[in-house]
Amino acid sequence: MIRREALLWLDSAIEDLEDAKLLFSHERWFRAAFFTQQAVEKALKSLFFVYCRSEPPKIHTVTELYKLLKKCGFKLPGELEEQIYIFNKYYTITRYPDAANGLPSESVDRIEAERALKIAEEIIDYVKRSIRGS
Repeated sequence: MIRREALLWLDSAIEDLEDAKLLFSHERWFRAAFFTQQAVEKALKSLFFVYCRSEPPKIHTVTELYKLLKKCGFKLPGELEEQIYIFNKYYTITRYPDAANGLPSESVDRIEAERALKIAEEIIDYVKRSIRGS
């Protein structure tokens, strides 16, 4: 049986992904990118209950979360594993003007937001299958 907490984190990730899509459709590229980061972070945190049998750590770096999950036996397919790093920067540059040396709205373009959305969707789909198959 899957722990309730894992499903709550996953549901929250799915909601953030939906928000990212909505913001993307309104051409709010930087906000869409931020919510893709949030979605992937929460999806990974959902896996801690399943693979590590523990609460997720209170960190926000997606690649750091992923490294910890790998130690517990979770692994993304090669192509997703190679691209997961893109989410690290969206946690700060999309929120703070001094992090990107300018306005967050000038830090992410449509192409970058679209790529983040595509990868986030694939990661969340993979996480869903991993949780349901556990």
